[in-house]
Amino acid sequence: MTLARRGLLALAATLPLPALAQAQAPSGPIRILHGSAPGAPQDIMLRILGEEMSRTLSRTVLVEARPGANGQIAMNMLKQSPADGSVILSDGTGITSILQLPGAQHGWQDFEPLTRLQLDPFALYVKKDGAFRDFTAFAAAMRQGEGLRIGGFATGSPHQISTMQLATKLGARFTWVPYDSGAKAITAVMGEHIEASMSNISIYGGLRDTMTILAHTGESRVAPFGHIPTFRELGLDLARYHWRGMFMRREVATGQVEQMKAWVDAAVQTPRFQGYLRDTGTLAGTMDRAAYAAMLVQQAADDTRILRDLGLLV
Repeated sequence: MTLARRGLLALAATLPLPALAQAQAPSGPIRILHGSAPGAPQDIMLRILGEEMSRTLSRTVLVEARPGANGQIAMNMLKQSPADGSVILSDGTGITSILQLPGAQHGWQDFEPLTRLQLDPFALYVKKDGAFRDFTAFAAAMRQGEGLRIGGFATGSPHQISTMQLATKLGARFTWVPYDSGAKAITAVMGEHIEASMSNISIYGGLRDTMTILAHTGESRVAPFGHIPTFRELGLDLARYHWRGMFMRREVATGQVEQMKAWVDAAVQTPRFQGYLRDTGTLAGTMDRAAYAAMLVQQAADDTRILRDLGLLV
C-alpha cells in the first residue's frame, strides 16, 4: 500500500460521517418537492429554507410545488428521481393518516425520514364579527347538536382528526366538510358556507381583518398572536401540532442522508428562518433522525385507531 493511500485511509478514519458524505454528494442542484400549492404555508416556508441553504452552501436549491392527490404526485416524483441524495420530499403530519386510507399509492414507510422542520398549531377559525364571538359560544353550539359544519384540508387529514378530538372532549358532534386546500376552507367560512375551519395558525397574519381564531392547539400562547388562547387554557386537554418535515428515498446512502440533515438543520438555525418562525407563530421542530422515525411509528399507530373510529378504515 502506498504512503498516499495510507494517508487517505487515515484521514477517512478520522472524519465524521457527514464530512465523508459531503465529499461524495452530487454537485448538481438540490431539489425540494412538496405537494402544496404555490404560495401555501409549506411552499413559503420551504422557499425561505431553500434560499438559506443555497446561500450557505453556494449551491442551487430548487423548491418545486407539485400539488395533487394529497401529496402523492410529489411522492411519485421522489420515487422516480435518482437515489443520489439530491432530491428531498417535504410533507407533514398527514403523511401517516392519508397514506393509510384505501387507494393510497404509497405507504408512509416507503420514505426515509430526514428531519422535522416546523411545528404549526392547529387553529379554529370563524368569521370575524360573525355568530361566534368566543370559544364558549362556539362550544355551546357544538354541544347543542346544531350540526355545525367545520371544514379543512382533505378527509382523514390531521385537521379533521384534530377537530374530531376537539368534539370528543366537548361531548359534541359536527359535520366535516373536506376541501383540497386549507385556503378554500377559509374562503368557505368567509362566504358563510360553513361555520368554521380547522387550519393552521401560520396563515393568520393575512387574515386578521376578516377572520378570528377562537383557540389553538399549541402548548402555550405564541408570538405574535399572544391574544389567542390555547385549548388547554380553556379547560380542554388538547395540545398537538401540525409538523412539516422532510423525507428522502430509502435507497439513498446513510452518509448522504446524514449530510443533508446537517445542511437542512443549519438553514433552520439561520436568523432569517428563525425570524420567519417567530413572525408566523410557529416553532422549530428539529429533532434527531431516530426520534423522528420513532415519532412517525407512534403517530401512525394513533392515526390507525382514529381512522377506524371515523369509519375510514376497517
